[in-house]
Amino acid sequence: MFSERNFTVSPVNVTAGEKFSNEAMKGRVYTVSLGDLNQANAHKKIKLIVDEEADKGSKIALTNFYGMDTTRDHLCSLIRKWYTLIDCFVDAKTSDGFLMRIFMSCSTKKGKKQQKATSYAQSSQIKQIRKIMATTIIKEVKKATLKELVPKLLTNDITDDITKKAKKIFPVQNCIIRKVKTIKRPRFDSKL
Repeated sequence: MFSERNFTVSPVNVTAGEKFSNEAMKGRVYTVSLGDLNQANAHKKIKLIVDEEADKGSKIALTNFYGMDTTRDHLCSLIRKWYTLIDCFVDAKTSDGFLMRIFMSCSTKKGKKQQKATSYAQSSQIKQIRKIMATTIIKEVKKATLKELVPKLLTNDITDDITKKAKKIFPVQNCIIRKVKTIKRPRFDSKL
């Protein structure tokens, strides 16, 4: 999923009696900037969880996607006065069994020939835009595995589609997937 594979060094106690060092590593969550992993979009933070070590006795841990977040300064730069902020979250299950909770945000924008200073959407328009956001995300998540979904979340494919559909109701801008959480994960199988 990412171009950089070695992103950190993590201390762990050596095996002593009944406590194995590889068991201590399982379940650790690392938060890494996407800029460190892909040299792009440094405003996104990726959460990776340790599933297993690569080989018995090796010092390499295998991680899996666990979540995504947006830095606070980037979110603050998108929020402006005189516009309506539309937030939405949805729970969706991938085709390989991961239950994801995805949070989205977008804001309204001025029309081409608008004279008014404010660009507030009516509550009925906000509900329609939220519905478009939710249905588009659920459709995209259901038809993809986690490995196919992560690149879609990191690029603007889904958000561009939502912006295009929502434009018919009210013009929107700054449509982003601001946070992704993994709610449930299927049991890890190292043989895959």
